Amino acid sequence: MPKVTTKTGVLVGKVLDGDVDAYLGVPFAKPPVGSLRWKAPQPLDPSDREIDCTEFGKAPMQKVDPVMIDSCRELSEDCLNLNVWVRNPEGRTDLPVMVFIHGGSYMEGGIADPEINGAQFARRTGVILVNLNYRLNAFGFLNLGSLPGGEEFPDASTCGIQDQIAALKWVHENIAAFGGDPGNVTLFGESCGGGSVMLLCVAQGAKGLFNKAICESGPIQLYNTPETSAPYAKEVMELLDCRNAQELAAVPVGIVQEVLCDKFFHNHEHDVSLLYAPTCDGRVLPKKPLQALKDGAAKDIELMIGTNNDEFAYWGLYWDLATQMPDFWHHQAVIHFDGKLDNKKYETAWTNAYPDQDPGERYLEYTNQIGFRVGSDLIAQYQSAYNKVYHYLFAYESKVPGMHSCHALELPFVFDNRDVPGVNKGLTGEVPPQRLADSMQDAWASFARTGDPSTPSNPHWDPYDTNHRNTMVMDENSWSCEQNINDKNDGLLRSAFEECLLED
Repeated sequence: MPKVTTKTGVLVGKVLDGDVDAYLGVPFAKPPVGSLRWKAPQPLDPSDREIDCTEFGKAPMQKVDPVMIDSCRELSEDCLNLNVWVRNPEGRTDLPVMVFIHGGSYMEGGIADPEINGAQFARRTGVILVNLNYRLNAFGFLNLGSLPGGEEFPDASTCGIQDQIAALKWVHENIAAFGGDPGNVTLFGESCGGGSVMLLCVAQGAKGLFNKAICESGPIQLYNTPETSAPYAKEVMELLDCRNAQELAAVPVGIVQEVLCDKFFHNHEHDVSLLYAPTCDGRVLPKKPLQALKDGAAKDIELMIGTNNDEFAYWGLYWDLATQMPDFWHHQAVIHFDGKLDNKKYETAWTNAYPDQDPGERYLEYTNQIGFRVGSDLIAQYQSAYNKVYHYLFAYESKVPGMHSCHALELPFVFDNRDVPGVNKGLTGEVPPQRLADSMQDAWASFARTGDPSTPSNPHWDPYDTNHRNTMVMDENSWSCEQNINDKNDGLLRSAFEECLLED
């Protein structure tokens, strides 16, 4: 069995097919239990003990959701673990490293999900692939600081983000033992994992821990303000019949979980998927992340960013989009736009711009644009003033009726886990194309190695600039680098971001 000596223990892993060594459930911080609940993650003590890393660690506390496989595994507050996959590391010291942050609306998910298993990526590309758990929902993002006695818990609303930083620090300090180059780390993530990537790009505590980033369908505006997160904390406290933060911290985990998964979720049918987003407090995270990005806070980071063509089709797994989408978006928009968005103004502008479209399809495309794509375009524009940016649009259509090019559809192709047992065929349908997986994996790995996603098998990928707004459009049978393809929609909606998310 393979062994790696790290500063926090001797990790005992296992060998998979294709000469890939896997180290699973690797602890990277002390268990955040007891007196450490709702506290910043604490580093592990130096150790030479052997740690069995042959099985996945426990998943974070969360509501059971059949769509999210990790929510059906063993759940625990003791969840701060990561996985490492590496191919033939003997004698290597320069392997590029990619660290993945999973999605799930900051509410659910985990790193044992076969869709984001890193073995195939490491086997095919030679990149070291890492993914990490972090505290979710109320355990990772509850604004206890807004409650009576909350001064004892200043980090509660950003615990999950600080967990991600702690994992990156562990990687920085230990990845050389696996053959990795700590100076060539690419952070990537999808959905709220992509949102986390963008927040970490502008977070002071993450400086120097990665030099490249890939944001997949994760706008930077997936966060709370202190004003938007405080009412949720108060509601949780009252549901648990507590009077202050100290009493809340003493409630047994099972009771917290029961209340969060029943009463609290029932009260927030359409906003629950973002109400646990981290709070931008001006300390761990800048109060205005988009402004920080525009001002150059991520100037040392090379960026690849993009969205899927029909993001909100994914939520058809949960809602009747034809009847529920407006209400769903109106609740989501409170968090997307700091509680300031004039929905009527922008909905009217959109309707006037596309008067002949089917109303249902028109509204769905409005949410795709204002919820994902225009924000991605604006991030690319701001960051391109400081460093290289590569922009993409994933346009492959799922074989499942109604899913189109939905949110998260790119993941089975990036990781090439299309045919792995347990991967959700409700997104891809049967027999997803191998060629698309090869093309995407090659581009992602090339960016991790060199900062350029261009590969011999794909068309040349030009960096984004404000004159041409180059965007690689990815489909099953063709890739093409196109220019200025979303200018009309950017013109209609970008002022929403400038009015709500930049400094007054």
